[in-house]
Amino acid sequence: MSDLYIEKSKVNYNAMWILAKRELLSFWRNKSRVISSIAQGILFLFVFGAGFSQVEIFIGITRVDSRAFSASGIAAMVILFTGIFGGMSIFRDKMFGFMKELLVAPVSRRTLMLGRTVGVALQTMLQVSIIIALSVAFQFFGYDLSLIWRVMLILPVAFLASIGIVGIGLTISTRLNDMQSFGLIQTFIVMPMMWLSGALIPLPVQITIFNPFTYSVDLFRFVMLGVSYFPFWIDILVTASFGAILILIGARSFNKMEISQ
Repeated sequence: MSDLYIEKSKVNYNAMWILAKRELLSFWRNKSRVISSIAQGILFLFVFGAGFSQVEIFIGITRVDSRAFSASGIAAMVILFTGIFGGMSIFRDKMFGFMKELLVAPVSRRTLMLGRTVGVALQTMLQVSIIIALSVAFQFFGYDLSLIWRVMLILPVAFLASIGIVGIGLTISTRLNDMQSFGLIQTFIVMPMMWLSGALIPLPVQITIFNPFTYSVDLFRFVMLGVSYFPFWIDILVTASFGAILILIGARSFNKMEISQ
């Protein structure tokens, strides 16, 4: 019995990758989502980029280009929306019966949870790549040789930042029983995290310091702009700790999830 339990609790990496690939392909094959991501990215980039084009923005004592400030924040903001709503796609699978089929499959719930987490994280990396590519094309970050490695480095940063956000989505979706709660979640969780992170507009550090998403945004700016409000090691420490805590909470909630017959 104990051997069976140990075998059942192991992570099946092949199954995990298949589930992650399903999440990624479901986004890529949904052309309306891809097009809307690009259109929304262009809209945000031009609205906030043009709106703050004449505003002087300082990070510490360093003056930064307002368009680069907005573009790096918008790229980070994509993680917030994609991560939370991607994690909440579990609720969609519960509604249509797919989750019930997964739970009776000969793989552990840990495998299912990790597959969903990695899949949504890859989605966020893809959408961040779209925003960064548009920003580079419109010369928001200028052109220099360092831009190549900065763009490459932003992808693992996006993956790290998405873990905690996906954990929030997982926790909520396993406890969500009706779609009426969706609007409340967006109002009381997503919007405050976005507006109080300084992603779109510069805010005093005293306001943003208690928002864990602030440190992901700040890490994005450190990579893309070379300056940040906090030391980069604090950004990494808080982002990684937040991800670890939330994914553990999400995993615990996922393990206790029950599907009504």
